[in-house]
Amino acid sequence: MVHLIKKRFIVTAAVLCGFVLPQYGSASALMPTQAQNESGVTYITGGIAEEAEMMRSVAKNYTLEMAFVQKLKQQEEFISEVTVKLINAKKDVVLDTITKGPYLYVNVPSGRYTIVAEFNGVEKHQQVVVNAKKHQKVVFWWPITELPQPEDRSEPIE
Repeated sequence: MVHLIKKRFIVTAAVLCGFVLPQYGSASALMPTQAQNESGVTYITGGIAEEAEMMRSVAKNYTLEMAFVQKLKQQEEFISEVTVKLINAKKDVVLDTITKGPYLYVNVPSGRYTIVAEFNGVEKHQQVVVNAKKHQKVVFWWPITELPQPEDRSEPIE
């Protein structure tokens, strides 16, 4: 039992540090989401399942935080695969990506930006002023268009 706990601790520590021990297989299966760079803009996207806590823990390291949600009355669901374009005041697209989870964190210089987010063919626009010394959060909401159908648990009549 102690050996199993010790092994779990080592694997957890390795994953949190971004390292993977060779005997545990594929690096991509255990690595947390990595920051990416596009046209000088650093960003990170993810937040599905175990990644959610890690993503929330690094949010304050980014000047702009975006979250993507579907909502119907009291029901809310985080969504991914949102196409996001970040456009600066000069009308240059400084980021064009598809989210890999409900969160997208971006480091951009101070300034005025337009965020264009598209999900299921519905496009949303949001103006934001980024201050490099202050964390800013924007949440995008889309209506849930299809309600999950209840599972049919009835037995067939013979």
